[in-house]
Amino acid sequence: VSNRTIHQDLNIPSISTLSSHHYNNFHINTFNHPNPLISKLSSGTIPGNPLRCLKRKWPRDLLNNFYSSTLCIKLPQP
Repeated sequence: VSNRTIHQDLNIPSISTLSSHHYNNFHINTFNHPNPLISKLSSGTIPGNPLRCLKRKWPRDLLNNFYSSTLCIKLPQP
């Protein structure tokens, strides 16, 4: 029996879905945090962001749905 069948039959979310959900919740909580140092952690980009291939899955990429391509791009600066 495959993992996909088990997840579908038992209605268990996949690891990628679960991690995306928790990271998005973390991002929302840090964005609305009263401490300004913590709220700065929720920026959409990383300052001085180097070129990188988007095939790798970085937690920050879960915030944006348009990161599904495998092209190498430079993200916009804040």
